Parts: sequence; C-alpha cells; structure tokens
Amino acid sequence: MALTFTDFPLDHAGLKRSDPDWIDEQLHDPKARAVLFAGGDLACDERGQDMILPARRTRMLPMKPPGLIFLGLLNETPWFAGTLEDGVAGKGPDFRISAINAEPDMACVYARARSLLAWHGRRKCCSNCASAMKALDGGTRLTCSGCGMDHFPRVDPSVIMLPVAGDRCVMGRQASWPDGLYATLAGFIEPGETIEQACRRETEEEIHRPVTRVEYVASQPWPFPSSLMIGLLCEIEPGEVIPDDDLEDARWFTRDEVRAIYEGEVARWAPANFSISRLLIDRWLDAE
Repeated sequence: MALTFTDFPLDHAGLKRSDPDWIDEQLHDPKARAVLFAGGDLACDERGQDMILPARRTRMLPMKPPGLIFLGLLNETPWFAGTLEDGVAGKGPDFRISAINAEPDMACVYARARSLLAWHGRRKCCSNCASAMKALDGGTRLTCSGCGMDHFPRVDPSVIMLPVAGDRCVMGRQASWPDGLYATLAGFIEPGETIEQACRRETEEEIHRPVTRVEYVASQPWPFPSSLMIGLLCEIEPGEVIPDDDLEDARWFTRDEVRAIYEGEVARWAPANFSISRLLIDRWLDAE
C-alpha cells in the first residue's frame, strides 16, 4: 500500500481550468461532486455522515469565500471543495482520522481540498498592497484587484529524518504526544538551503549531533496545512544526545526498543502507511 496522500489520482486539468466556461461546465456536470469542510475538518450532516454532495446541490449552502474551488478530475468526474460558514453543519472527526480511514483515492482528494482551502483562508488580501483578490482558474489562482499581482498556492518543503549510527537510531518526542511515543525529527527548509543542508542543520539543532551522510528515501504531501515532507535517513556521529527546547525528550534506541514502541499501544497513533515518519522507521528496521 502506498503512503497516504501519495497515490494521487486527480487530473488537475492545468490546461483547461483557466477557461471559466470550462469550469462552469464541470460545475453543472451531473456527475460533479463536492467535498465540504467545517473549518479544517470534513463537515458532517445530522446523521454524522461526511458531506460529499453532487456539486449542483451545494448552490444554496452558505460558504466562505471563494465558494467552491476546482480540485480536478477523478475518472472523468469533476471534484470540487468548499468551506461552509460556521454553524451550518457539524464537524466530523479530526481530519487525520478521516484521512486514515478513507480509501487511498479519497484521502488524496481530501488532502488537496484541505490544503487549497487553507490557502484561501490565509489569503483574504493581497500581501503586496492589501487589496481584495479575485479567484481564477477554478480557485487555484488569486489575482489582486489593486496591483494585479497573481498569487498561487504555496507548498512548504520540510525535511523529516531518522538519524542513525550503527545499530541504533535517535528519536524524539513532543510533550503533546501520547505517553511512550517517539518518532523522527523534522523541520522546515530555510531559504538558500539544499535538502541535505537543512537535514544537517535541523539534526544538529534538535539533538546536537553532527550528520555525516544523508540518504533520500521518499516524499509525501502533508496537508497540515500544506507541506511536502522529504523523507531522509541520515548517519550521525555517536555520542551524547542533547534535546533542543522544542523537544520534551530525545534519545538513542536499539531496533528491539523501536519495535516495542511500534508494536505496542501507541502504534495506533502512527499507522504504518499514514506518515512518512513510520516509513523511515520501518525502512531502518528492515535493513537489519
């Protein structure tokens, strides 16, 4: 099974979505579907069911700007998304739970929807002149009504890494995590950095160990709100681990100790295919 959010089924229709008449045709297609959100979670109806409706049935529902946005075509079916005004519908479970329980195709639809809607929520005014903006290209582009500047959805690249030395690895934990759960390290890539440089800097900042080698493993879109997680294994020099202030704890683990964590009760917080963190851990365990 592929990592959640990576087996992407949507055709973004990048050559067609700039045509407003084409977008309107997709909205009026009887097959068109819309996934609706309440804040950052899926909206649910009075029966507790996720609100995934024919797009035509959403016309009278009050939505936050810009209304429905175009996500793409899934097997020739147009998909849209929108955020309902507060109080219109109930909220489903935490979005992570919805994504974990969804079929792979739908998890990808949910992720694209959540990231694009979060971007709209943060871009109410032009960052260049503070004027109002107009949504174009089905909601995948914003144009400023004042200065004419175009704004496009952003993706924040992040490194996520498992530091290893010989038959041991280092994992850390945050205070908000369930008791006993440790996982990989992570951090955003800063301007001017390569992936490898960001890995070295973040590792040294978080556990104060120098990195000697970096190996790319895989990447994963991460809609919290809109990151690209770049998964790495990195070799570090053995020695004392000193956790950064952002971590509650970090320490060395043997493979048996890691297995005990991820085969125990806390494993339900990190399903095998949900996070690239688990993929990195499993990759290291399998290389024994």
